[in-house]
Amino acid sequence: MPESRLAVSCALLMAASLSFAQQMPAPVVQVYARNELQITAGVAGRLLMVAEPGTVVRKGDYVARIDKRSLGLQRAEQEALLERAKINVRQLESQLRRQKELASSSLVSEFELEQTEANRDLAVSDANIIEVRIRQIDDLLQRADVRAPFSGVVIDRSRRSGEEVARGEILGHLTDIEHLEVRAFVPLKHLPRTAAGQAIDVFATDAAYTGSIRSLVPTGDVRSQTFEARIDLPSDATRDWTVGQLVSVAIPIRARELRQNGSFVFRINAENKAEQIKVEIDDSAGELVAVRGNLTEGDRVAIRGAENLSEGADVRILVSESMSSGAVDTAL
Repeated sequence: MPESRLAVSCALLMAASLSFAQQMPAPVVQVYARNELQITAGVAGRLLMVAEPGTVVRKGDYVARIDKRSLGLQRAEQEALLERAKINVRQLESQLRRQKELASSSLVSEFELEQTEANRDLAVSDANIIEVRIRQIDDLLQRADVRAPFSGVVIDRSRRSGEEVARGEILGHLTDIEHLEVRAFVPLKHLPRTAAGQAIDVFATDAAYTGSIRSLVPTGDVRSQTFEARIDLPSDATRDWTVGQLVSVAIPIRARELRQNGSFVFRINAENKAEQIKVEIDDSAGELVAVRGNLTEGDRVAIRGAENLSEGADVRILVSESMSSGAVDTAL
């Protein structure tokens, strides 16, 4: 028969060879928010509000506000200084025009003309500096309103309205509840077989979802000899899971790396006799593992009781409704 590559249940390997599920248990990992941040004060001042823990906000909603009156007064002062600087510029420009007209009749010296021109240029520069200061204050006014950069929920707050805060002081924490990810630490030896964009199964006792590896952190941890894989979960995972949920991931591995002395399965022929078939173990995914050997689609393969079988042994097949057509339970 030609050699073929079949996907079979992991229970097959438990019957015919050492269970690599026991050697490589699914690591328990945690669900994280894709986005989370500390809510900090953009300016110094008195707090008008900080969103309470549990508050659900949309992107752009207020999560904190700081009194702007002091900044408003500073802006008004700079606007007055700017108007004064512009008046000075207009006066100097007018004086410069008159001096240029008189310069042709030698009534104004060249030195006086240069001095007036320099004073005019300095006044223009002063006006520009004041305009920059106004833009800086406008930036602070905008920072006084702290808005959510993404939709999420406020999970705690450390300051309350009415308190005076310094710029950069932590006011609370915001976390994303719509975009979840799993951070799994995988043995370094599996790094060559793991790639960004790869689909991967994530499961818990209540649900299972297929995620996608967004990125890998290939720098290994010296003590644990692992690397980090960040796995994006589908949006509907939020129905069953939340941040902090403990889950497991099914990391695709090459099973033959786990068993060096060879693997085999028992095929049950038409006479209900056991035939020992040597196979090579290939990739696994969830409850399935691929094997290469002298097997064809439709062959009956023992998945339980194979530890008691030998080549040519007579087999009594016990059929279960939950079994697939090619998988059999055996009894001698």
